[in-house]
Amino acid sequence: MMNRKAFVSNSLLGLSGSLILGDLNASNVPQNEEMKYSLEDIKTGNKLPDNESYWKKVATFFHRPAGFTQLEHGYFSHQPQTTLNFNQLAERNINTQTSEFMRTIQFNEIEKSRKALAVFLGVDPEELAITRNTTESLNIVIMGLNWKSGDEVVIGNQDYGSMVEAFQQAEARFGIVIKIANVPLLPKSAAEVTDAYTSLFTSKTKLVHLTHTINLTGQVIDTNSIAKEARAKGILVAVDAAHSTAHVIDKIGSLDADFIGGSLHKWLCTPVGVGYLVMKKQIIESVWPLMGDVGVAKNNIRKFEHQGTRPINAIQSIIPAIEFHNAIGFEAKLARLQYLKESWLSKVDGKNGLHCISPWNSKTQGGAIATIQKENYTPNQLSAKLMTDYKIFTVAIDHPIVKGVRVTPHLSNAIEDISYFAASLLKF
Repeated sequence: MMNRKAFVSNSLLGLSGSLILGDLNASNVPQNEEMKYSLEDIKTGNKLPDNESYWKKVATFFHRPAGFTQLEHGYFSHQPQTTLNFNQLAERNINTQTSEFMRTIQFNEIEKSRKALAVFLGVDPEELAITRNTTESLNIVIMGLNWKSGDEVVIGNQDYGSMVEAFQQAEARFGIVIKIANVPLLPKSAAEVTDAYTSLFTSKTKLVHLTHTINLTGQVIDTNSIAKEARAKGILVAVDAAHSTAHVIDKIGSLDADFIGGSLHKWLCTPVGVGYLVMKKQIIESVWPLMGDVGVAKNNIRKFEHQGTRPINAIQSIIPAIEFHNAIGFEAKLARLQYLKESWLSKVDGKNGLHCISPWNSKTQGGAIATIQKENYTPNQLSAKLMTDYKIFTVAIDHPIVKGVRVTPHLSNAIEDISYFAASLLKF
């Protein structure tokens, strides 16, 4: 019987007769009739953030919803049509090949995606596991560490809820002690944030968990400064980069961390259910996987990928997603997202009872995400008002620390969407 983990060399994946899926990329996937442009059309041109003629070309790659303006892309991003077409073709092929694909070809396809993603992230492929999302990635770490009763972990007061719950489970299960850093909404300096974490370090601190880009407000934390002090005390560093990847940082590998978890269906625009875990080689052997797997060596990063049967077409689609991102370029993409955010905030912040609770005056303080409050409105009331009266979809954030409406435009949004949103906020 073939070893489930074996890699099959020279496997070709047939598709539509003469096409080989392994040779497909976002540039040569058949286009839908409604696609007016190719990746070649957006690789060049004036990519300044306010050049609407260029960004309207980019926007045509996305299917926009009918009947409302979508300004909540923080949950996950829609796929550009080049990636979506590839994903659907790959899924159709797997549906045709069935177990022949899963028992022979999938392993090579995963490795191709791993190598491409490693280059994109700026990490070693032997330190990179492909997971389903950030939650799974960091749960592997939180549940896989060899905790002792009394070990301390430092987390932030605005960390993602699933991460907080994972630490709470570890608290109940292993007897660890959770310390919470009070990260200010609008910090006066990066040092103020660093001190919020490092002041809690003790000789019992085993791990510090840092959210690089806070999902509630879009605030970016200087995790490397905190990591530097953690290193000096022998403390492990875990970073939640869910909203940072392909958004506010070009190479995730530049983050100083023992563990980095991220989601690719947010800002890289892959299919839903694709994420990653980066883990330093010297630590891999000491961390337990969530699911038992005796077929992979204990020091092999792939031991964290055992999920049972899963949609490999989503993993294959990492490559065309990277190609779309690279066609635009990181710097141009970030500048555009910041421009959209700044365009509406400059019109409304401090006016008509509106107050932004996200740092946004500095280019180092985030990308597309910002959260706004309005006097005399709860977050749910404000979000509902925008949708009911103006057909603008946002998300209400009713968190112990953050209360407001999160607004997250994307590359599919035109400046007209942003202007309409700003004008709507000032009407009531």
